[in-house]
Amino acid sequence: MQLHGQKAALEKGGATLVLLGNGKPHHAKWFLEDTGLDVPVYCDPELAAYAAAGLKRTVLSVFNPAALGAAVRAYRAGNRQTKTKGDPWQQGGVLVLDRRQGITKPVRYQHISGFAGDRVPMGKVLTALGVVA
Repeated sequence: MQLHGQKAALEKGGATLVLLGNGKPHHAKWFLEDTGLDVPVYCDPELAAYAAAGLKRTVLSVFNPAALGAAVRAYRAGNRQTKTKGDPWQQGGVLVLDRRQGITKPVRYQHISGFAGDRVPMGKVLTALGVVA
């Protein structure tokens, strides 16, 4: 997982890595066991947080050339798709939130995934945290 590989750098920037999934709690438990991650995972099967963050939910974000290219790259890297858990059309993203800013301007950086397999530019996340990549 791209973000997990940068966990130390994220923490250096004062960030806490938290994941949000659109499946149910037993899916989150399976995910943590399968990946070996040691981070908090929250579940939002109603997609309320996704909608509030302006994240995309569309069939076209899964069935398009960019998603196909990402799937081929993932397959070549040894990753295999398992049974879909949660909403298959909901795309994710990355938000860097600053608790010190409260509700006035909490978002330091936002990446809205445009298609399945869209990767966040980690350099931009680290820059938003003030960490030199």
